[in-house]
Amino acid sequence: MFSMIKLSDRVSTEIAQNEKPGKQVVLAGWVQDIKVLGKLAFAKIRDREGDIQVVFFPDKFKKFNDLKKITRESVVSIKGTVQKSKLKAGGNEILATELDESSIAQTPLPIEFLGKGIETDLSKRLDARYLDLRNPKTAAIFKIKEKAIIAIREFLSKDGFIEVITSKFSGAGAEGGATMFEFNYFGQKAYLNQSQQLYKQAMMACGFEKIYEIGPSFRAEKSHTQRHVTEFTQLDLEMSFIDSEDDIFKLEENLLKYVLDYVRKNCKKELSLLEKEIPILKIPVPRVTHEEAIKLLQKAGIKIKQGEDIGTAEEKVLGKEVEKKYKNKAFFITKFPWKLEVCKFYWMRDGKYGRGGDFEFMGQELTTGAQREHRYDMLVKQIIEKGYSPKNFKPYLDTFRFGMPSHGGFGWGIDRLVQQMLQIDNIREVVLFPRDPDRLNP
Repeated sequence: MFSMIKLSDRVSTEIAQNEKPGKQVVLAGWVQDIKVLGKLAFAKIRDREGDIQVVFFPDKFKKFNDLKKITRESVVSIKGTVQKSKLKAGGNEILATELDESSIAQTPLPIEFLGKGIETDLSKRLDARYLDLRNPKTAAIFKIKEKAIIAIREFLSKDGFIEVITSKFSGAGAEGGATMFEFNYFGQKAYLNQSQQLYKQAMMACGFEKIYEIGPSFRAEKSHTQRHVTEFTQLDLEMSFIDSEDDIFKLEENLLKYVLDYVRKNCKKELSLLEKEIPILKIPVPRVTHEEAIKLLQKAGIKIKQGEDIGTAEEKVLGKEVEKKYKNKAFFITKFPWKLEVCKFYWMRDGKYGRGGDFEFMGQELTTGAQREHRYDMLVKQIIEKGYSPKNFKPYLDTFRFGMPSHGGFGWGIDRLVQQMLQIDNIREVVLFPRDPDRLNP
């Protein structure tokens, strides 16, 4: 056994890289690579901040022969002295004097996650996500995601919003039962929330005026596309005393600009590692009516008629056409015909249009926002119009009977935001442990 090293003295590899030569340090992390070459051994030790080379000599390191049993991805702690590296890349390295084995990794590794000339497909990577997430590039995605969430909270807090936490169980869905996970709740039918829609509107009746929540939502869609998962993280936001849906649009575009600017400023290391650039958003972004959007698609050669829904493939084409015309990577599609599915029963209606819009970003829908119908009688009428039974929404409707201000809001998929921001093909790449119709583990 090697001697125990005091981990409370540990520094990160990043700090060690910037220490002065001669400084004694303690490191702990994963053995990314190790080579024993006669009277000399090298190891690369990795932690969440980066990696550093460690050098072993028999005269400095007493248990030199034991290094041969240490495998790649074993967890070790090392004590040694900082010295200038002789590698071409420069920087520091550590001359080891002690090493403590914490956990020896079994071999072979189930996946290759650091290149080594072998490509591992996404499905196998997700099966061994505990290894896949050790890849600094994969980890960088989630560091960026964290910064995006910090930016959202920072912006909304400055604007007077209150963060809330609502139940993930519901007796009714905001968008009908076809995509709801149903379960038995002590003899009653209950559902996992598709969104926080019903709860956040109730908060407007409570007089909170400006609220948001960042939490999980669930949709039972048997979809295997690269942009859908059954459990996702969502920002749900609602605000009172608005004049129109454009109050919502203004908030959305300013929030997106704030997030993009924040990530660009605070994630330089991660963006460099991923070789990604965050676009600069110009506001206000264009408001493109549904009718104009159809005309732009028709001009681009897409066979689509006025009043028809715009699908995912058409969204990508529309994004390019709008960028060519308006020189912007984001825009709103507004004035949807009321008959379309996108116009939910809780939207306010303006004649033949719904008072809401899709926020499109880099060729994909980021969110749908709208002014809500706050008048009880009109809301009941619209529930019936959309083919639902008001009795199934009684607890929701009751919140509108005793004074409800004009209000509106939206729901952002945080995962989709990061996917678009970084232009990542598959949304599963930006979810720690993604769930889809075929995946319930790990």
